[in-house]
Amino acid sequence: MSSNSLNTINYFELPSDNIEELKEFYTSIFNWEFEEGKDTSDYWYIENAGIKGALLKRRNTEQKPTVYVEVNSLDECVSKAKNAGAEIVVEKQQVSKDTLLF
Repeated sequence: MSSNSLNTINYFELPSDNIEELKEFYTSIFNWEFEEGKDTSDYWYIENAGIKGALLKRRNTEQKPTVYVEVNSLDECVSKAKNAGAEIVVEKQQVSKDTLLF
């Protein structure tokens, strides 16, 4: 992990009930290009948005956009967030060998 990328947004996900409509919207405004996910047709990687991101099929009516921030220590960051008044609504999850998220 580069120290230049710490505490920066490095990925985002935009949920949608109609992925095709959202793809057309962002293509018409920003000329974004999309690549279908390898595991599912409900996940589309955004190729040229400036940072990595994706569109995905909304899983439930409460699902909102998700922004991922790279930090050195997830536990330390969560502790700081709690001390600042944050409420943890999803417990820590292992995403891959080196990646955790809340």
